[in-house]
Amino acid sequence: MSSRRSVLLGWFVALPALVFLGVFLLWPLLCVLRYGGLSLGIWQDSYFVGRLVWTLKQALVTVLLGALIAWPLAYLLSRYHLRGKAALLQVLLLPFVTPVLVAVLGLSALLGPQGWFTPLLSGFGLDDLSQTPTLLILGNLFFNLPIMLRLAYAGFGRVPGNLLGAARTLGASNLQAAFSVALPLALPGLLSGAMLVFLYSALSFGLPLLLGGEQYATLEVEIYTLTAYELRLPEASALILVQLLVTLAVTLLYTRLNTALGTLGRGHTQPLARARGGAAWLLYGLLALTLLICFAPLLAVVLRGVWGEYGLTPDFWRGILRPAGDSLLSGPPLSLLLGNTLRFGAITLLGAGLLGGMHALGAYVSRSQTLDALSLLPLMLSPVSVGVGYLLAYPQWGAELGLLLAAYILLASPLIVRSLLPALRALPLHVLEAARTLGATPLTTWRTVALPLVWPALRGGAALSLATVLGEFGATLVLTRPEWATLSTGLYERLGKPGSQNLGEACAVATVLLLLSLLSFVVLDGGRGEVT
Repeated sequence: MSSRRSVLLGWFVALPALVFLGVFLLWPLLCVLRYGGLSLGIWQDSYFVGRLVWTLKQALVTVLLGALIAWPLAYLLSRYHLRGKAALLQVLLLPFVTPVLVAVLGLSALLGPQGWFTPLLSGFGLDDLSQTPTLLILGNLFFNLPIMLRLAYAGFGRVPGNLLGAARTLGASNLQAAFSVALPLALPGLLSGAMLVFLYSALSFGLPLLLGGEQYATLEVEIYTLTAYELRLPEASALILVQLLVTLAVTLLYTRLNTALGTLGRGHTQPLARARGGAAWLLYGLLALTLLICFAPLLAVVLRGVWGEYGLTPDFWRGILRPAGDSLLSGPPLSLLLGNTLRFGAITLLGAGLLGGMHALGAYVSRSQTLDALSLLPLMLSPVSVGVGYLLAYPQWGAELGLLLAAYILLASPLIVRSLLPALRALPLHVLEAARTLGATPLTTWRTVALPLVWPALRGGAALSLATVLGEFGATLVLTRPEWATLSTGLYERLGKPGSQNLGEACAVATVLLLLSLLSFVVLDGGRGEVT
């Protein structure tokens, strides 16, 4: 097939995905830019400038702390033998697919006003950490430390072991070899992970909304406040405009780093020795710290859902299982929340799988960098910004369920593309050509040869997409109606009410949400936990 024909065919295959992108991303984005351009005077207010500075600052602090933990741990994991290392890297994906409200509840149960560890803080002159930015930073680390660790591990894994051995033969210590050889070669992968974590932290919504308070609210929280409570859509659009410029700069840097990373080879495999002495102490110490940050909040949520003032109790679970007509009901019943969550998730997975698959296939066939870059656009806008854009572009559809589902599909599709496209590019061309030589049609070749090879990557992308949508909170909060309540919004409603019963019920709902996310990931991804 000629190059020109391949390009045209690729763009034709991706056309439905591009139309969807134009209707539900580009046009709302243009509406945001138009409204935002009329209200840029809002940046003369020092308050909003301070929110922008804090947004960038807390994201940068997260990256620095994450690097201090993840980079040395990743290097040690890549150079020393550790029993169960593969299982560990799989388990560390659990925080990444954990809904944000589950993490909020877990951190609050540990270190909040009535947290189990709060009495220990009194010795340091702190009643709790809710009036400090510490909980927000810990929440960012909860989600992003596993990402940083996995990407850093992949980066150090590309460093040939014989180069490190040669450096030590020439008299360099283990530490000198790590800094002079491994670090420069792995740097594109390390910085790529850092940029991704910075982007995720800067665009986070649920964590700063519930853990930051008024003093530590980020730009994303201000956008939601201006939209939902003050109906100042032009001013919210002005904030989105500047936020978009920041994320665009970070995304461009991220893609450049990924290009540099793609030019590196893979490290030579060789037997790994066991860590001893100082290396062992550092390895197991950093590993223990990582596990504490990533899993203590999850255990706290599960335990808080069955532990009341007087010990173990089923009252919280009875509360969420009451029928909808019960007058004592403190929030939407679990049946409604779970039904909506599963229904919306299934529709989203179907739509995102179809559109994301067509976009990835079109980018592969055409070999177009433009098509590849277009798939990243939804990742540059936060869910709250997407919701605001929809309200501006389609005010007449504000009460339509289709608009909320479109937002879900838009946010989920890029995860399908980013998982599937590398697998398509890794297809062995000689196998496809052999099938064609044996008389198979192009369609038969793709169905019987290519699809089985890329199926694991498609399942992995689908698992990440579904887990993300199950816990989606930002766009849902902007576009939802009471009858569309999901597990996330039901949890948020209970969390906003006083009393230990509501808090316990929120933890029970959070446990259901956590188990559902984990189950979807295990079933769809086959328990392998692979991401590309």
